[in-house]
Amino acid sequence: MKPTTGITLPASFVVTVSLAGIEVVPTTPAEKDILTVAEVAEILKCKPSSSYNLTRHRGRARYDSPIPVLRLPMGLRFRRSSVLAWLKSRERTSAA
Repeated sequence: MKPTTGITLPASFVVTVSLAGIEVVPTTPAEKDILTVAEVAEILKCKPSSSYNLTRHRGRARYDSPIPVLRLPMGLRFRRSSVLAWLKSRERTSAA
């Protein structure tokens, strides 16, 4: 087998190899993938208290489809990809 030479990329890149070729896509750094309550509120354009309420499974402010949340000792954290996927799942198309 013929030896190949590799290229070194920073950790913020994803390399996909397929029969069509090689694709190098820059990604967001991992620290930007985890969001705080305030950052989620900014994305949703709401108050931080509303972001807290959207995570609830039970109680007065209960939602059938709460935002996916990481409950950590330092507070609630959210994965950007999960929040965006949740937001997309909440979209409704109008019947024309």
